[in-house]
Amino acid sequence: MLRRIAAILALMTVALSMRALTVSSSAGKLANVVDDHSITILNVHGTIDARDFKFINDNLENLQILLLSKATIVEYNSTVDDGLLAGVYSYASNTFPYCALAGNVNLIQVALPENLVSIDYGAFAGCSSISYMTFPQSLEKIGDDAFNSCSALKMIEIGGNIAYLGNNAFMHCSSLRSVVVNPEVPLAIGKEAFADCGSLFMLTIGPTVTAIGDGAFTGCAALKSFTVMSGSQLEDIGDKAFYESGLESINFNQIPNLKHLGAWALARTKLSTVTLPPHVKRLEEGTLFYDKELTRLELPNSLTYLPDYMLAGCENIKGTAFIPQRMGNIGDYALYNQSQHNSITVPFGVYYIGTQAMAGMTGLDEITSEALAVPELGDDVWAGLNPENVHLYVNQDSYESYGSASQWMDFIIEYGRLRGDVNSDGFVNVDDAIAERRYLVDGISDNINTNLTDVSRDGEVDVADIVSIYNIINGNLPVNIPPYRTYFDDFIDGNGVAEGSKKVTLNILLDNAKSYTAFELGIVVPSHISIDGVELSDRCVGHELYFKQESSNIYSILCFSPAGDEIEGSHGVLLSLDISSTKPITINDEIELQRTVFVDSQENVFRRYGRTLNILGITAVENIQVDDVNAPVDVYNTQGQLLRTGVPSHEATNGLPAGIYIVGGKKVIVR
Repeated sequence: MLRRIAAILALMTVALSMRALTVSSSAGKLANVVDDHSITILNVHGTIDARDFKFINDNLENLQILLLSKATIVEYNSTVDDGLLAGVYSYASNTFPYCALAGNVNLIQVALPENLVSIDYGAFAGCSSISYMTFPQSLEKIGDDAFNSCSALKMIEIGGNIAYLGNNAFMHCSSLRSVVVNPEVPLAIGKEAFADCGSLFMLTIGPTVTAIGDGAFTGCAALKSFTVMSGSQLEDIGDKAFYESGLESINFNQIPNLKHLGAWALARTKLSTVTLPPHVKRLEEGTLFYDKELTRLELPNSLTYLPDYMLAGCENIKGTAFIPQRMGNIGDYALYNQSQHNSITVPFGVYYIGTQAMAGMTGLDEITSEALAVPELGDDVWAGLNPENVHLYVNQDSYESYGSASQWMDFIIEYGRLRGDVNSDGFVNVDDAIAERRYLVDGISDNINTNLTDVSRDGEVDVADIVSIYNIINGNLPVNIPPYRTYFDDFIDGNGVAEGSKKVTLNILLDNAKSYTAFELGIVVPSHISIDGVELSDRCVGHELYFKQESSNIYSILCFSPAGDEIEGSHGVLLSLDISSTKPITINDEIELQRTVFVDSQENVFRRYGRTLNILGITAVENIQVDDVNAPVDVYNTQGQLLRTGVPSHEATNGLPAGIYIVGGKKVIVR
């Protein structure tokens, strides 16, 4: 009971100490209607301007709550004599003025005007007692340093029509724990906008955020991860954006449009695993500099330049350092002090390795250089290594060149371990291509090094690796065109031709906008279906075909050209499958292209998983593939009788009875 009485008395004391005043004022006249300068709560109606904010900040020293929701800020053009911080300055209407309440340490709450459009530079900077802030829907701009050093602020939600979030806007807000940036309009987060917000641990970024500015979250030690909402348009993460933050993970799959990672953007964080996807086109120096917790790294295979200091000090990356296949330039100090690796491969396209790029890699005992021309080296590339204990494997034709080249000559130089040399005989020739094919088709691994079978270095062993070997043999290596891995989006379909109730020839059709030199198919069939044989069409002149039954209902097809010939034409039959069944084949019987891989002559790989083909070539009406739903098509019955001519494809079967029809050259079932 005594505690309850004490609490009530404490509340009464606080209530009595709060002195509230509601006034109606006109711009520049607030001082005339506020006589009591000891008030703690001020509620303003009417119009106000920059002069009124100066009065509040200079005279109302006990003010804790400022309510402006019913006030309107109007334009004011100041002069030097006004004594305003900005001096001669044009203060815009509906804009919280320049440094209006800067340094006010007593305010704990401010209600913003309902029609506020902008918060100007430093408006609340140093307001160290404000613990929360709600922005009106009308707000479009939060200016530079607007809330800098608001050290009591705990939560911020930026939404509505906010299209500008200024530099240093919430910098040094040391109590800020949660930030949501989810406006309805495109927004770039300003430079150092949340820098040194040491308590920030929950960050959500909405789909309209297009860029994270330089140093935006640098020093946010409690920020271990952040959420990017679906549909993200984020393209750019700036220099030092998360430098020295607490990041432990980042999911780049949430950011499908990301193209650029700035210098030192993720440096000195606690990231343990990083997989940079192919759509990241640009990296700058020191991106992952001294991320000492990093143990696993995957870089885009298309990356041609490893920037200066990119992975310097990442001393706990285990295994073989992954340098993308199309790498040409390894920058200064790029792999500095990565001491855990016992071997490293210099890809065939590398022409320069920068100063001390691999210094401190003291665990190395093997280096494989696939480059036929000896790469140029900067100063002290291998500083800290004892070359007398390190084996350097090179192509036989390059042996003398490496043996006479500065810094290279100091290693123990040997033949072998070349890209494509899957049988490890020191040469890349047709024997390697045959060994790769036997491994793929028949699973025979005798006399080959299975660790070398991923010749294209994309993490998959498939027909792309055979293309890579034949390109090496034929001297057709891509020139300044880094291969990429992407989704197969050309049109592949089936057109069944019945030979009997239990036997069918299924033609696989390919309509292709791109040119291909090889392909691989993984096919799954129903339990009553079997594939008895495969025949290539005339489009595949010069190609070899390999067909294998993997299990009772899984088959694989491998097709490539030793000479690198492309598949001819851009449409028509690619190959035919002889299919048999233990029971009559019906319109419901289907096969699945479980895996589809196409490769072009430049070793670009196009993959797709999961595509169902009807064995009789029947297509559902809604799946008719045309570029234009209004494109004219002809409609036939199965007896070849023309029923309709030149009708829009989406209307082709309207009103027809149930049955099978030929629409635009495809069989269609109408139920």
